[in-house]
Amino acid sequence: MKSLEKLGKSKFLNEKELSITLQTLNFEPKLARIRVSLRNGTQIYIRYNDYGEYSYSIIISKMRLDRCRFDNYDDNWNVPTRPNHFHPRFVGEGFKSPMIGNPDKDIQQNFHC
Repeated sequence: MKSLEKLGKSKFLNEKELSITLQTLNFEPKLARIRVSLRNGTQIYIRYNDYGEYSYSIIISKMRLDRCRFDNYDDNWNVPTRPNHFHPRFVGEGFKSPMIGNPDKDIQQNFHC
């Protein structure tokens, strides 16, 4: 699936899954991303490219490392799901990730930090 197809699918699934808490959802195809704002102030950024790379970033606050990130943009983390990895809230290291860059499977998991 091409990156724009994944973004379109992610847009649809996020609108469905987050409908109660959703404040805004910006579909930004030129930036290859979706930016979601929730009513509690949380920001979610979803990115895909045509090279099979993806990133789901959840920014909870402006505090240092108050975010979670699921991605496969680098291969630096020695985890069984390599290159897919997860950076938990307030932690810099990478850990095993349930995400694989497939919106049909990943969005359903609701990005629990």
